[in-house]
Amino acid sequence: MKWLKMDESQPTTGLRLSSYYLNTRRLAELTGAKIPIAAQLSLNQNSGDRALGMRIAGTIANDLLKSGAFPELTREVVKREACAGSLLAAIWGVFTFRGLSNAFDREREGKSAQPATFSGAIPLGKTEYEIFGQLSNDHLYSDTSLQFLTRKRRMLIAGQFEMDGTSIRVHPYIVGEMFTDLSSFRIPWSQSVRVYPSQIDAFAAIVSVPNPTNDELKALLHIQEENVKHAFAEIIGEPFVPKDWSGEKSDLSTSRLTIDRAPLSAAFIFKGPSVPGEMHPANMGKRGDQLVRAFDEPVDLVVIQHCNKIANSVVRQAEAMAFDPRQPRRYCIVDGDDTVRILKTQRKLGFS
Repeated sequence: MKWLKMDESQPTTGLRLSSYYLNTRRLAELTGAKIPIAAQLSLNQNSGDRALGMRIAGTIANDLLKSGAFPELTREVVKREACAGSLLAAIWGVFTFRGLSNAFDREREGKSAQPATFSGAIPLGKTEYEIFGQLSNDHLYSDTSLQFLTRKRRMLIAGQFEMDGTSIRVHPYIVGEMFTDLSSFRIPWSQSVRVYPSQIDAFAAIVSVPNPTNDELKALLHIQEENVKHAFAEIIGEPFVPKDWSGEKSDLSTSRLTIDRAPLSAAFIFKGPSVPGEMHPANMGKRGDQLVRAFDEPVDLVVIQHCNKIANSVVRQAEAMAFDPRQPRRYCIVDGDDTVRILKTQRKLGFS
């Protein structure tokens, strides 16, 4: 297997990996790094040497993620015309883990057991891609892995992804969580990745605005997307509003947003009455590529607005693409209810 060279020019971020599962042999092959052979033993044969090897492997895995060695899977699938073949990638999402404690206990008792499994799905356009794989006792990081790799969990999985139609088999090299490392304490990245409209200073007044009436929601469905975009630009104080064109990455970009008075850059996607009813990834360009393009913008936050309801599949896809240890992003969902309340705070487009 071809070795990967660490790119030390990559900027560091406040994200750090908390490892629960590491295939140390594969990580050593990828990087050429020397990891103590004891790290390849089963957790049932844990020792000081094994724990040291896993700590070394954990540092290597963290550096690999920050180097970009594992591109984000959603972006890669969107780029491919045919979903077939194998690639190194990473995905952040909700997975169901089954059978790990049973496999661990049966090995300790000298019995045969089925390997533990995990499964999940990523939405792209109209299609749900099923992801599945197996876990080996040899690659469990520590005893805490048995606590965290169970039931439904938000996890990062990086490794070899074999695509066949809408099925994706994973050979995991890394399974873990990303934390915001603030030295004195750590915050799970999943707790801070989503920004709610009321957290943005320009929209904060919506906390005192009652929920819109049915008539107000119906009125929003007759307002053109371009008008909503200009109204939002006025509210946030952005004087430069681009005209729509087919090659755009986002509908509006700005560096004038603040959260708790701290400035940040943002890219907006606006969807109006041209998308009737609930918005899904399929409504956002070919196979959801408009969302991918927005997350390619050099911004801190991607805001997704629609005049109606926004499907959970859009939220899941946005969360997956926000994951990038080199430059972590955040996302914000503004549905029709939020849109009316934001417009009412500034008496825009007839709402007051």
